[in-house]
Amino acid sequence: METRATILVVDDSPDFQLFMKALLTEEHYAVRSSGDTLQATGVALRDKPALIVLDLGIPGGDGWVLLDRLKTNILTKHIPIVIVTGQTKSGLEHKSRLRGADGFFRKPIDKQAFIGTITTILAAHPPTHHTPSPFPPTAPRFLP
Repeated sequence: METRATILVVDDSPDFQLFMKALLTEEHYAVRSSGDTLQATGVALRDKPALIVLDLGIPGGDGWVLLDRLKTNILTKHIPIVIVTGQTKSGLEHKSRLRGADGFFRKPIDKQAFIGTITTILAAHPPTHHTPSPFPPTAPRFLP
């Protein structure tokens, strides 16, 4: 079967990255992984994944910093982000959605619910191969 789309998993746990890779590749997604916010920003800009799975407790600024960075960048703001966290504070899902997250799960995740959610999100946000320009359009120039 053909690969559906590329998903970037941002989590500092190598075990969780491997778990997500196994789960997502079984569903025919290509998977990229990153363990910190700086590397994840670069991968998101370079690879333009169809969706990002983001842990909130990661090095290099934390997941909130990365969520804000990606949702305010013209080149990445269209990429859906699903938060997957081990944090247990109340109000995290509400805060995540207010800041632009498209989905929210607490670890350990329910595999079926997670796959169902990303399938629904990706159906509503089909991957684009067009990279929006960070510059406004210019009028055509005519040579004299």
